[in-house]
This record gives sequence, C-alpha cells and structure tokens, in this order.
Amino acid sequence: MYCIKRLLNPDIFQGKNKKQNYFEGWYFKISDYKMENTYAIIAGISIGEWDTHAFIQVLDSDNNVSYFHYDIDEFQFSEKRFEIMIGENYFSKSRIRLNIDGKNLSLLGDLYFSNIMEFPRTIFRPGVMGPFLYVPCMECHHDIISIQHNITGHLKVSGRSIDFTNGIGYIEKDWGKSMPKTWVWFQSNHFQPDDVSLSVNIANVPFLKGKFMGFIIMLRWHDRIFMFTTYNGSWLKMSSFNKNKLRITSQDCRFRLDLSITYAEGGNIIAPVKGKMCRTITETTNAVVKIRFSNRKGKVFFQGIGTNGGLEIVE
Repeated sequence: MYCIKRLLNPDIFQGKNKKQNYFEGWYFKISDYKMENTYAIIAGISIGEWDTHAFIQVLDSDNNVSYFHYDIDEFQFSEKRFEIMIGENYFSKSRIRLNIDGKNLSLLGDLYFSNIMEFPRTIFRPGVMGPFLYVPCMECHHDIISIQHNITGHLKVSGRSIDFTNGIGYIEKDWGKSMPKTWVWFQSNHFQPDDVSLSVNIANVPFLKGKFMGFIIMLRWHDRIFMFTTYNGSWLKMSSFNKNKLRITSQDCRFRLDLSITYAEGGNIIAPVKGKMCRTITETTNAVVKIRFSNRKGKVFFQGIGTNGGLEIVE
C-alpha cells in the first residue's frame, strides 16, 4: 500500500527503502504580512556514501544561511500523509513547529497554514512533472505541495518575535540522487492583485544515455493554472542581459508568458550530489519579476510585478 500511496501522493516521504545515494527535501517559504521577513526553510535527509543524516537549512532575507545537522535516527515520517519530524521539529502541509537552538540562529514557534491551494492532480498528471513523475530513473524529481497558503502564528527568531499572521507561504519538494548539473529556479506569490503565483523550473536533465533541457513554468492567474512545460509541447527562450538580469519567454499553442527577473547577491546554501549534501549554490529571497501574460495574438491578460522572489541560478 505504501508504494501505491507514495506514487499518487508525491508530497509524502518517498525514500523509505533507500540505502545510499539519495536525498529528499521539503522547501517551505514563509513571508510576513508586511513582506519584511522572508525565510526559506528546507527540511530533509541525506543518504551519502559516507554520511547519512537529517537536516534543516534556513535562509533569511539578509542572505544568512544556517545548516542544522541531525542524526538520521531523529528523522520520523508518516506513510499515510505528509508528516515528518526532525528532532523536535515538525513539518506538514498545514503546520510547522520549530525548536532549534543553534550557535548563530535559534527558531522557536508554531505556524499554521490555511486556504492551501494545492496543485490539481490527475492520474495522468500526478504532479507538476506530469508523466515524468512516474519515471523511476530520473536523477531528480520535483513537485509543488502548496502553490500558496495563508499563515497564522509567531516565530521567535534568535529572541526576536516575528508575527507571520496574514502572511503568505509556499511549499515544494525535491527527491532523488542529485540536483541537476545546471538549473534556474524562481518562485513568487507577491503580486498585486494577490491572486497570481509564479513558479519556474528550468534544468539540464540527464535521461537514459542522453540529456535534455527540461522546463516547468506554472502560472496561477485568478483560479486558473497555466502550464508551460516540456511535456505539453511549449517552447522556451532564455537570455541574460547582464550580471543581475534574466529574461525568459515561453509559449504554447494558445498563450505566451514573458518574464524579466532582476536579482542581487544571495546566500550560499548546500545542495545534494549522489545523496551527499556537499555542493554550494546561491539562493536569494529578494528577486523581482516583471511578468506579461498574453495570448499569441497579443491580447494581454495580466501585467505586473512580483516581489520577494526566491531565485537560484546554477551554472
């Protein structure tokens, strides 16, 4: 039952029987109502050749990064739903509880999530990767657990109380052997009006004996989800104009999406290679995107700016 359950529910723990060269991580992004405090909190496990452990990694708005190492025996999970515990820290789709006391950072408190907007799943599209989610030999799998949700609660961050009530959150996850060799990732929920969300994943994907440039771009506009992806026949063009600006255009048979992303320096977080957390990459939580969503005839449906964007560019 667990094997079937995890296939149809990619948010739950996938690695029950993995013994080597495996990682799995859940990415929680939280922003307060005033958008003054944005944190990326990554909880997961690393099963490397010589090092197996659980971890919690935290990136704040000032690009400070803290990595907390736990014994693998401190990792617990549910086989029925997305619920994990790492030490005294609890993570689920509807709540996180943090109790971390580190040298440079402490986190204490409970955050509750409501009005969770889940990605619409079918048997043919069990997640954002579509049919590729069923392919077991993929180097890395990716999925979105919550496109957007509301937050209630406080966190005490190194003794300072931060109220996240009426803030906005986002949850995704990755699992497999390694993150791709190169990729671009972006995510923002902070648009005006607030019924827009954007997620961008572009990666160099090894497959069988070759590789291809795969991409998944998800746009939520009002109550509709628009997908620009490799598997639905969309095309992609990407260019960089200078050191801190990226332009992306994607189009399918009906719609066109133009993105211009600007960013500054980020913080150094750790990513997996063959399960081992040993690769340093850069992520920021302060990127800004200009978006233009139209049909192929040029009629514009939405044009606006998204802030507090998470961004990784790995070359």
